[in-house]
Amino acid sequence: MNINYKAYVSLTLYFGLSTAFVIFAFLVLSGCNANESDSEITDGDSETGETEEMDEDSGVDGDMDIENDSNIDGDGETISEMEHDNEPEVCLEGSLACEGSVLVTCADTTYLPVMDCASYGWICEVDNCISEGSETETESKYRTRFMELRLANLGSTIELDSYGGWINTPDSFGEPDPGQFFRVKKINGSWWFITPDGHPLVSKGVTDVNYLGATLKEDDFHQILVDKYVNEDAWVDASLDRLHGWGFNSIGPWSSRSIVELNTYAEPILNSGMWAPRYNEGDPVADYWSQGFEEHAYAMAVNLAAPLSEDKNLLGFFLDNELVWGPDWRTDKTMLQLYVDFPVDAPGRLEALRFVEEAAVDLDTFNSTWGTSLNNWDDLPGLTSDDFKPETAEADGVTEDFMVHTFHRYATIAIDGLKATETNHLVLGCRFAWYPGDAMVRASAQHFDVISMAGYHENWVDEIGAVYEEVDKPFFTEEFAFKAKDSGLLNVKNYAPIVDTQKDRALAYVDYVEALMRQPWALGYHWYKWFDNPKVEDDILSGDNFGLMNYLDEPYMDFVNFIQEVNFRVETWHTEGELQSR
Repeated sequence: MNINYKAYVSLTLYFGLSTAFVIFAFLVLSGCNANESDSEITDGDSETGETEEMDEDSGVDGDMDIENDSNIDGDGETISEMEHDNEPEVCLEGSLACEGSVLVTCADTTYLPVMDCASYGWICEVDNCISEGSETETESKYRTRFMELRLANLGSTIELDSYGGWINTPDSFGEPDPGQFFRVKKINGSWWFITPDGHPLVSKGVTDVNYLGATLKEDDFHQILVDKYVNEDAWVDASLDRLHGWGFNSIGPWSSRSIVELNTYAEPILNSGMWAPRYNEGDPVADYWSQGFEEHAYAMAVNLAAPLSEDKNLLGFFLDNELVWGPDWRTDKTMLQLYVDFPVDAPGRLEALRFVEEAAVDLDTFNSTWGTSLNNWDDLPGLTSDDFKPETAEADGVTEDFMVHTFHRYATIAIDGLKATETNHLVLGCRFAWYPGDAMVRASAQHFDVISMAGYHENWVDEIGAVYEEVDKPFFTEEFAFKAKDSGLLNVKNYAPIVDTQKDRALAYVDYVEALMRQPWALGYHWYKWFDNPKVEDDILSGDNFGLMNYLDEPYMDFVNFIQEVNFRVETWHTEGELQSR
């Protein structure tokens, strides 16, 4: 079904997706010509799939009744009966005017609604949505940026295939290049996922979209969803409506299989290293030279990857999540020190001692590097991890080299195990907890199709940008978030940057996503997470505002309304490239 995109999106923005579709369906069935523009969108039943639409009503409950009075304004007048107080005799294409509280724009000599200012607590005046009273600096920035995004989006058309891939790309993208499964490709200097239908895709996703609820357990938080939706199918339908309505196209880890299987996703984490055998309970790392690790990596691939080998919705596999590679919040020891702590006959410890001996060449160099006083190499096995605390530049170098050496071993075995089982899908990396350093990025580029990492830290764009031309690999931000104080949660247990309000959170989101997606190496981003981490009775520090919704399944509307606009701009930003000054 082809329809006038501007008119359809205008009605969607103002009235909501469902009612807008009813209006246009009526026009089409009545024989009206709704295709007055060269732009076209495609409904979900067509050959090409669906169109990315802006639905500000996505936060309402799935079972909410929508009355069929969508052409009536708040005073009981129809749109056609409204007085065009600010409308010139002949409207100019793209000009703005107010019809009561509704901001409208001229399109094809007809005024179409942009948004109802009143629904956001604003008034329509001077051809704009403005505050009726005083505003804080954040409120002013939020309103101004929201309007910029809304108006820019109103003139944009994004046609999507069934996987979320971009159909109506610029001519410079060339013809679609279909394949059996998702892959990555550089187009005009920028990296994209490519759908099985051959269209470029930016993965815009959310983690933890789970019917178990805010704690991922069958507890009282799960029961909230059971009471609200009665069954999982109803929850899936409502959640997909929200996901797509807010401009997301992908689902990340820790999500329910019931919703994952209906959408593009990058959910599986093989845990090749994280769940591998340890010598002692609590050991931060596995011995990647042990037979136990190799057997485990192969077994995880057989159990988790093999059943999904023919799944066309799957972007690829993560090998692990936030493994230890050196000092972090879980240990103060380097990888070399951790390996020296292994049992005396452990393959990993023997490899560590061999490595440091080979790096030193002779005893004098070794003693100078580590501040030891060995008389012969036979004394080397008697050293402890304390002896390998790096306190010289030379020791720092050997420490980093051993970390990279260990990484190569880990990645080789883990990927060999995966490829022995299935070869159809991308290797999405091991989800580094943060930027792991240039040396580890160079090493990752030798093994992974995509280098994935969490993006909570500062300067990540500059760090990746500094090494990107050397490695020429795409990067994927598999987690990021901002938390707001006005959520009422403590926000102290798990890290993410903290801002004051949900509107500040929205502004942080747009700055982050735009800066990221204007980079040529960026493939996408997954927001962490669907629900907040709630306050629980047995944990005094619990409660973090990570979610798009609180634990009651209630969206933060100031936030989700804004990110809906942001997500709709992403393909344009990625095509344009480096950030333009506004």
